[in-house]
Amino acid sequence: MNILLKMKRIKDLSPSERQVVNFILDDPARAAGMGITDLARESFTSTGTIMRVTRRLELDGFSSLRHQLAADLNEYLETTALFRPQEPIEPSDTLSDIVDKVTSNNVRAVLDVRSFNSLDMFRQVVEMMGAAKQLDFYGSGLSNLICHDAAMKALRLGLPSTAYTYYSEQAMLARTSPKDHLAIILSYTGQTDEILRVAQYLKSGGVPSVSITSHTDNALLELCSVNLFVDSFESVYRIGGMSSRLSSLHLLDILFSAYINKNYDSLKPSVDKTFLPETFRRLGESLEQ
Repeated sequence: MNILLKMKRIKDLSPSERQVVNFILDDPARAAGMGITDLARESFTSTGTIMRVTRRLELDGFSSLRHQLAADLNEYLETTALFRPQEPIEPSDTLSDIVDKVTSNNVRAVLDVRSFNSLDMFRQVVEMMGAAKQLDFYGSGLSNLICHDAAMKALRLGLPSTAYTYYSEQAMLARTSPKDHLAIILSYTGQTDEILRVAQYLKSGGVPSVSITSHTDNALLELCSVNLFVDSFESVYRIGGMSSRLSSLHLLDILFSAYINKNYDSLKPSVDKTFLPETFRRLGESLEQ
């Protein structure tokens, strides 16, 4: 994950640690060229504080921090130059404000999927999909609708899958699921009680699982085999999930596209069979016909 994006979202820092992080984010190009003593002096902190920050970022030391800053700087500057920071929708916003904010927030959420998840993580999940005899999608509320969309994709590929609507159905499946199934669990907060129970059932049964959840510390992370992340920014002033819905759909599109690409020859017959031409009208065909 991009180290600068990780800094923007890290929580529970001490005031002096936050001072270091803010200094780096304000001018990452300058910070990448500094030594630890210079950085401590310019940020009005100490070398010890900087070392604590590197540990919070799960880095080996200051040299690793400088290396990551140099490696991730161009990507970070590119995305921040193209799109303004995510902003919550406020009751006082004009229509123009809302259009701009929702558009910008959704675009940023899609881009963050790429930044939060490494190619190795995507590759691992695609391999798990290929090894599974069945894909089971779990989620409640809006996440459940996304599960049904994913199950439809699996159906078109001829892959056995489930996306049950009710908790009782999901819980029974989780408790009886064999180890050759793959559970894909969607929960933006990672704290929904029913989904945590389902994840615990799956873990107890040794069923491999993948979470799709917000990039925050949450209870779901400890219960799943692999974790994929979407943006953790959602406005309180909203109707259901907005950018989180879009980024979850985008993440699943990546997984299915990569899976199709890897298994194109074997999947093409199923894709051809499940294309229903009668559901499409020829260009120019009228409703009366």
